[in-house]
Amino acid sequence: MKLHYNHTKFRISAYLAEFIKMAGFSAATAKLFLALIFLQDQTEAGWPMFEGDEGSQDHFVLVAELRELGFPSKTGSSRFLRKPVAELIAIPGIFDHLEIASNGRYLTWRFSKNFFDVMADMDVYGLIDASEIALCHGKFGGALLAQIPLHRKKRRPEFRLLAPQKGYDAQPDHTLPNLVPSQIQRHLRPQLQKWADETKITFAVLLVQEGSRPGYTDVVIRMRHKDTEWPEGRFLKRAISTRIWTVSPKAKTSAEDSAAAPPEGLPFAHSKRVSGLSDFWIG
Repeated sequence: MKLHYNHTKFRISAYLAEFIKMAGFSAATAKLFLALIFLQDQTEAGWPMFEGDEGSQDHFVLVAELRELGFPSKTGSSRFLRKPVAELIAIPGIFDHLEIASNGRYLTWRFSKNFFDVMADMDVYGLIDASEIALCHGKFGGALLAQIPLHRKKRRPEFRLLAPQKGYDAQPDHTLPNLVPSQIQRHLRPQLQKWADETKITFAVLLVQEGSRPGYTDVVIRMRHKDTEWPEGRFLKRAISTRIWTVSPKAKTSAEDSAAAPPEGLPFAHSKRVSGLSDFWIG
């Protein structure tokens, strides 16, 4: 995708990436959220540190400009924005203002001071290219769009798709799911194929079993590309109770990837919280 912006890369904090994953946003909502973060980065003020209301003001974006960032392009209305806007408005602490104009031609927004504080924590961050927003589709699209950029620069990148990463606590009433392998593969494979073809990353998808009950309880995704440093055999290493399959760029085939990824295994399937926004936002 060819974008007209002078710079197309923008950062999100690791804390925010974890929140996006755990919030379970629809793909359209995750797209809008990250598109507005990118557009805020494009403003003259960017992400200023401010006291009170200083530096906080309304911004607007034309619906046509959002289409350039991966939203539907075959419709003349802004109806596709209604549900994402409603979902974001329903979560306190992100925006002080978010609204579709009465004529449906543009959208106005103003991030909250709490959100500016969250975005100021960039000790660990993910670097996203705005063109990658268009890769966000389906049930896990938001999680992938946040987590892949956050982890792909590591030597041996991997992340949890459903459960919190290490250092982020689950909800007190969090129960382990019982995942159906065929459903996970149906949702994930086409999405990861888009990422693989676009970024030249090879993905290994592991369905893991944790806890005392049988059943697959989480999905771990590993990434390999020209800059990663996986020891021989480690990329596809798994426990006997884990199922694994891979997705590679269509133009590339790997002997290791194609050889050892049959879905074998047993026939069963520290301080921060991301359980809700009341716990998430910095107060």
